[in-house]
Amino acid sequence: MSRDDPFAGGVAPRLRRLDRELAAATTDAQCRDWTADRPDRIGFARLGQVRRELGNAAARYRTGTTGPDRTMISAVLLAVLLVGVPLLLLVPGPAQPARLTAIAVACVWALYLFRAVLRRLRIRRARKAPDRPAPIDDPFLYARARRTIESCAASARADRSYRRRGAAADLEYALDWLAAAQEELPRAR
Repeated sequence: MSRDDPFAGGVAPRLRRLDRELAAATTDAQCRDWTADRPDRIGFARLGQVRRELGNAAARYRTGTTGPDRTMISAVLLAVLLVGVPLLLLVPGPAQPARLTAIAVACVWALYLFRAVLRRLRIRRARKAPDRPAPIDDPFLYARARRTIESCAASARADRSYRRRGAAADLEYALDWLAAAQEELPRAR
């Protein structure tokens, strides 16, 4: 798959994707420890520490407005341009700022409604999807995480920004915690 390519995309999106995978694995490991299904007293804590170091590294890549906020702002501006301006031109009368403001507000509410409908459809699809094996049982979890962290660290070291180069140190710490978590795996007897 293309998402397993260690050099696909920027560093921050790869770190966020890995953080989501590790969050699911950490939660599963912690639940198993609490129910004593597979006692693993330290593994989930070390995976949590890996997540913390990934968060520190990802924080060095944040600049201004990102993610859903920037997407929403862009969508509102696009909706005002595509819907509001032609609607303003079709309605006779002088171009009043109040009318343009009302159209912009209506576009914002329509986008929020569209986003809510898409979220509901995604939730419904996820409920109907078949259950997958637990993330902690994935035999390639640690290998995939290590490969992603190493490639992100290499990209961070090659970055021109000194702030982003500092993310490489955080990612090295994450690799150390990941190796420690892997050593805690229960051995088959």
